[in-house]
Amino acid sequence: MRNYINFFLGVFIVLSFSACKEANNLGSMQFKFTGVRDTLVYLGSSTTLNLKIYFLGGESESVALSVLGQGNGTTISFSRNNIEPEEASSMIITSVATADTGYFPMILKGETPSGGIITREFMLHVAKPINTPPRIILVGSPTFNVTLNTSYTDAGFTAGDEEDGDITSQVVVAGTVNVDSVGFYYISYVVTDSEGLKDSVVRIINVRNSLNYLSGSHNVVTTDLSNGNTRTWITTVSASVSVNNQIKIFKISDCFMADPILTYDPVKDSLFMPSQTFTCITPVDTLPHTFVGKGKIIQGTIKRITLDYTDSFIDNLGNPILLNLKDEYQLF
Repeated sequence: MRNYINFFLGVFIVLSFSACKEANNLGSMQFKFTGVRDTLVYLGSSTTLNLKIYFLGGESESVALSVLGQGNGTTISFSRNNIEPEEASSMIITSVATADTGYFPMILKGETPSGGIITREFMLHVAKPINTPPRIILVGSPTFNVTLNTSYTDAGFTAGDEEDGDITSQVVVAGTVNVDSVGFYYISYVVTDSEGLKDSVVRIINVRNSLNYLSGSHNVVTTDLSNGNTRTWITTVSASVSVNNQIKIFKISDCFMADPILTYDPVKDSLFMPSQTFTCITPVDTLPHTFVGKGKIIQGTIKRITLDYTDSFIDNLGNPILLNLKDEYQLF
């Protein structure tokens, strides 16, 4: 009887030991990566992938990380080379400015002390940075007004490029301004960065007569100061294209072909018509007429000119004639 009890007791112990041993022998850890993907890194920069190990079964172990496949000049490091299940590690990919460029098939490997291995493939693209175009910035307005017969000095400019930095010295400026001739002039500014991208801007220079606002058609009333008689007519006033503060009146008084020039003196705030002689065509004769006078510019919503002058000539009978006249010009 005692022998039977000892036998069954031995069998129970052996079976219990075997069951415990089988329960504890779970095999190598099963796990997976997350955070691995095809990645782009630019020369001279770095990028980071955040990896994590997930436990799927088996014995829980640490995982050693390694990677293969990068080209020359690109390095890969981990914030933690050995991590436990459910822990994370950053994979830092860094390429120097002279690294090999292209597409590199990469293999990320995780290995446990017991020999469990898992790999993940991804593509690493090492590329030159995207070149941004340079930019020119004009100092001051892109449209600049210059008074006729004065000087013009460019207000300046700056040029910069995200990759090349300050490239102001590389700006090519083209174009000239003739300050002695009314008109629009165009100054161009062009800059090219180290990879051939360009930027260009244009400044418009408007050279104009200070009296340009008087140019146009005018209603005119002429008064003969000796008798008070008046007559109305229409004429054109034109600002000079070469001399500042100078205007021309087409057909003064009743005289066709008489186009006197008047000069404005801003210090005296007066218009002056120096003595000028024209062969005038009038309703009654064609004779030389000499004009001389002085006037004013009257500012306001409607620009006006007043002009007091004399018209002197010898008539067909040989008699000297002197007319004292007053014109009032109103722009319309």
